[in-house]
Amino acid sequence: MAATTSTTRPQTSGLDHLEPYLLAPSSLTPSALRERAELITAEIAAAGGAEAMLAESGGEPVALRGNFLYDAWLVRWAPGDATDLHAHSIGFQTVTVLGGHLTETVATADGLDEAEHPVGGQLAARPGHTHRLVAGGSGAVSLMLSSPPRPVPVIKG
Repeated sequence: MAATTSTTRPQTSGLDHLEPYLLAPSSLTPSALRERAELITAEIAAAGGAEAMLAESGGEPVALRGNFLYDAWLVRWAPGDATDLHAHSIGFQTVTVLGGHLTETVATADGLDEAEHPVGGQLAARPGHTHRLVAGGSGAVSLMLSSPPRPVPVIKG
């Protein structure tokens, strides 16, 4: 009679052979947001322009994208409208000026710095970035992308 050999396999939890899974990131990088802003800006132009889209909404911010990674808002700023001085605690934001201009005041360790953002200008905010945005004398229209998504931007007159 031939001898039989018995091999016993140890019990496993099923985790000893991991399948490769692609895990979704929790936020997009500033570079990825800028790339999406460029694509969305082209879509806005093809759809008749930002002013036409805002006219349809009665001037209220228009949600253009919204998913678990980022959101995109088209926002009209009246002359002098501004955000409060605020710090970005998490995630990233990109703002593209589509009409008029925005002035950004950035708080740094050395004081306050101002930067003008005309049509086509972009600014990016990372965690820890503390700034305020103010619309110029003719107002402004901007495309705002945030990752992770945030509620509608708060702009005060």
